[in-house]
Amino acid sequence: MRNKKFVIVLLSLLFLGFQFPKDHTFHNEFALEWVYFVGHIHSDSGDTFGYELSFFRHALQSDTSVPPIEIFPVHFAISHPKTKRHVAFESLKRTIGGLAGYNEKEIYSGEYRFDIISEDVFKISAKPKFQNTWLELELSSTNKLLLHGDNGKSIKSRKNPSIFSYYYSYPRLSTKGRLSLEGNLYTISSGDSWMDHEWSGKEKSKFTFASKSIAWDWLSISTDNGFDFVGFTFKGGEGQPTEVTGILRGPDGKIQKFESDERIQMIADKDGIWKSAKTSIEYPLTWRINFPNGFLTVNPVFKEQEFDGRMSTGLIYWEGMVIADGMIDGKKTKGKGYLELKGYDKNKVGVKK
Repeated sequence: MRNKKFVIVLLSLLFLGFQFPKDHTFHNEFALEWVYFVGHIHSDSGDTFGYELSFFRHALQSDTSVPPIEIFPVHFAISHPKTKRHVAFESLKRTIGGLAGYNEKEIYSGEYRFDIISEDVFKISAKPKFQNTWLELELSSTNKLLLHGDNGKSIKSRKNPSIFSYYYSYPRLSTKGRLSLEGNLYTISSGDSWMDHEWSGKEKSKFTFASKSIAWDWLSISTDNGFDFVGFTFKGGEGQPTEVTGILRGPDGKIQKFESDERIQMIADKDGIWKSAKTSIEYPLTWRINFPNGFLTVNPVFKEQEFDGRMSTGLIYWEGMVIADGMIDGKKTKGKGYLELKGYDKNKVGVKK
């Protein structure tokens, strides 16, 4: 049975031409790409932290007949539930002077690195210049990566199928390393990280996944009884209906895909709206997720986890630690993960009253 599952996964990867570890790095024939790490990690002193480290690549021209002009933004944040501190940094580099680049072994941009050791072993580091907050982590897994959509081709809008990305996740990466938060040093002895990798924009289109009119809500949850869940709401512009998709992998490796409004709902609780004191943007932070064999109720670990990326990607969004409880296959469960809310502003809450 295990050999049969391996063959199925291998055929799926070959169908799209995925090759690992090669495809963990950036792809220069596409316009937009990111490799993204988040996690709940624990120090040997008993502290819990959340972190985000996102490597972006953006090609500035659409002419694929010439080498692309590329920029490499990076977003880095650490959340500390005990003190309710959320410390964030951003960076923007180009390949000029060797400040940024990528190959089959690494992605780097300024003081930020992603080292690809093998298919399922990585190192990441974030050391913003002149700061006393930094991160060094080693990540590894014996788990299988998770392909989204149709063998990795993830259509974001059923109404506009030309909007899609190539997309896989790596849940439950075992995590160890070191962390400094504002000068306080911690040894990270355990934790789970989640890796996401998406790339898109090879096809010429005025309306792409990167368009500023597009908004989304993204949620990853790993439960204490072995389920991994991703929920995604896509909003294609003002006045357009919200489209929801999801994927659930069980502890036995069985995958369920939810690709219609009848099979999955992500419902924001109007009583869970939080208004940022810094930007006046309102975010729905409490959610109810319904799917055929269960539900999850999601809440933030703490509210102040907004990321202001206007100096790098031009975007402000909420990205933070969440916890969940609910029921799957008739059994109660608890989980933890990360929630991302993109495309909200002070005049548009995005929740039906």
